[in-house]
Amino acid sequence: MTGSNAVPGFLPSVNGLHFANDWEPGPTIRLGRVDPRWAGVGDARQGLCGGMTWFVRERFEAAQPIPPDVTAPANGSPLFRTIVRRQVLSLDWMRVPLRFWRLASMDRARLTCRTLDVEWPRIRAEIDAGRPAMVGLVRHHGWNPMALDRDHQVLGFAYETDGPSGPITIRLYDPNWPDRDDVALHLTSVGFRQSTGEPLLGVVSLR
Repeated sequence: MTGSNAVPGFLPSVNGLHFANDWEPGPTIRLGRVDPRWAGVGDARQGLCGGMTWFVRERFEAAQPIPPDVTAPANGSPLFRTIVRRQVLSLDWMRVPLRFWRLASMDRARLTCRTLDVEWPRIRAEIDAGRPAMVGLVRHHGWNPMALDRDHQVLGFAYETDGPSGPITIRLYDPNWPDRDDVALHLTSVGFRQSTGEPLLGVVSLR
């Protein structure tokens, strides 16, 4: 189906956070005196893309302004803690990492079909409903769970399609590219790419 749509009033340069997903090393949470980084998890430098996208969507839907900060807040600051709480929520009791792992474990042809036939229609339905869509970007292939930190979360806020088998463009708020209104995914039956050049093997709806 040919068509296009966008979430009314949403623009990354206005509604997105104005700092990049680039954090100083430090624990996102502490378990009493225990620093979970010793087990290889919970280091802010690994990124908080899920918390940032959740925070942006939450603020937009509540018609609340975005903080003016242009650098990532310090570890332990109120905004840092707020984003970390959303990061935890974005993992959905670890179901989201499992979904990433499942898709990354598929063979490439099956992952392509899953993206176009199942995940893309779900993303489109969210945008058609006027809501920024939580989108996962599969950037690695294989069974290794330690590679999940290569994957990424973004918000889709607009799309364009050209027929039932034509190319699909999904415009994004990407926490790695603050204040950019031109970041997009391009999906076709022969391959996927992100306009900013990062690898893209598949897409998953995280609604």
